[in-house]
Amino acid sequence: MKKTHLFAVAALCTLVVSCGKKGGMSLGDNEFPVVTVSSQSAESQTTYPATLKGVQDVEIHPKVQGFITQINVKQGQTVSAGQVMFVLDNKTYQAAVRSAQAAVNTAKASLNTAKLTYENSKQLYENKVIGDFQLQSAQNAYTSAQAAVAQAEASLASAKESLSFCYVKSPASGVVGELPYKVGALASASTALTTVSNNSGMEVYFSMTEKDVLSMTKAQGNVQNAISALAKR
Repeated sequence: MKKTHLFAVAALCTLVVSCGKKGGMSLGDNEFPVVTVSSQSAESQTTYPATLKGVQDVEIHPKVQGFITQINVKQGQTVSAGQVMFVLDNKTYQAAVRSAQAAVNTAKASLNTAKLTYENSKQLYENKVIGDFQLQSAQNAYTSAQAAVAQAEASLASAKESLSFCYVKSPASGVVGELPYKVGALASASTALTTVSNNSGMEVYFSMTEKDVLSMTKAQGNVQNAISALAKR
């Protein structure tokens, strides 16, 4: 009987302790902190990697092949249209011009001879010293000499033009870009010596994900409106 009494007392004590702890929660207090949730506008920003370019970017390529002997500009320098930027080795082209000039001189000398012969033949023909064949032959020789002079002068003009290509000029006004080639480098028509950029206005090139494009299009109604809205930001 004593053991059973002790167990009953222990159980009662446990119940009293539990009730004491439960009473510390202040069950009668029904006030709680309240936070009012309201809506407000917010803007999210998305960053895109972009490339800046001028309204006109012109790559500078030489029209002939040769070693670079002079670089007359610096990166970031402002140049005008027609300004000489690079000079290529032009000894071979200078020799071609001299040879073409000599050919012109020879052709002109032959033309003078043919002209005198033809004029003399006309006088002889008028005096009935020579016949039609001799006169026609002299005239043909004179015409051929004229054609030879024209051909030689065309070759000279071509040689001079090739020589001028050794002086690489800027086709437009702008700012000089990177100069990847130095004096002594071999340049050709496929070599981009530098870039001249007209930076009076700048253009930005960047790519967007398909998800962003669709989202903007849905919000603005169509692609054109989406682009217009993006440009105003």
